[in-house]
Amino acid sequence: MLGTSLVACSDTRYGLPRGEAVGSWRSGDTRLELADDGTFEATAWPSDVQCSLDDDPHADDPIDFSGTWMVDNEGTNRDLVLHPGDGACETSRITSDVRRDDGLARLCVHARGSLSGPAENFFTLYQGDPPETEDPDRCLNY
Repeated sequence: MLGTSLVACSDTRYGLPRGEAVGSWRSGDTRLELADDGTFEATAWPSDVQCSLDDDPHADDPIDFSGTWMVDNEGTNRDLVLHPGDGACETSRITSDVRRDDGLARLCVHARGSLSGPAENFFTLYQGDPPETEDPDRCLNY
């Protein structure tokens, strides 16, 4: 039984080659444009997604900012790292895990709390067309 369940989850790929990261990522009104020169532009980014340490969990006014990005496939997270510039965020680093399956790449950005929290704590950006209905567990590790 365990072998069957492991096979069922094996189509998810983690990590992201740098060349595949370049381009547009989106979720609703939020856009993340990753340029080949290592810079990015974020538009309508929810401020409570690793950008603000405001005590009010509902303070998610969208903001626009830019900075630099890199892919860290060598670390334990195998993720995309954004470095906001000019103090746009209260953090110097926004990390996102990468999941690819069913022909769709996802950036899973943890919004608040512990990474072991529920799937609803993830903000997901998609490369390409987002699915009509998303399985919120897609960002969790299996």
